[in-house]
Amino acid sequence: MEKVVLESNNSFPAKFKIKTSRDFRTIFSQGSRIYSENFILYTKTNSFGFPRLGVSAGRKVSPLSVRRNRIKRVLREVFRKNKPVFYSNDVVFVVKNDVSNKKFSEICSEIK
Repeated sequence: MEKVVLESNNSFPAKFKIKTSRDFRTIFSQGSRIYSENFILYTKTNSFGFPRLGVSAGRKVSPLSVRRNRIKRVLREVFRKNKPVFYSNDVVFVVKNDVSNKKFSEICSEIK
């Protein structure tokens, strides 16, 4: 994968988040899928001109909300640091396994 040039502003404002169930359903039904050991990545081109992120980590992944929330925080950070790679796409990560005990670098390398 190519080297990513980070923006000077690495914030994660609300406009970068996919929030509505309608958006999630559209991406799940019309988007393309990429499978990895621990994640399913759904992508669909959007018309906003910037990438948006959604994360789905259900109770089957881990019954403990602390672990699910850590996974979501790590995925948001990977997305935030690599925004240019995602171009103008809606991206949804569906977590398949409990990866809360993995290091940030391991998760980041799996996604790349």
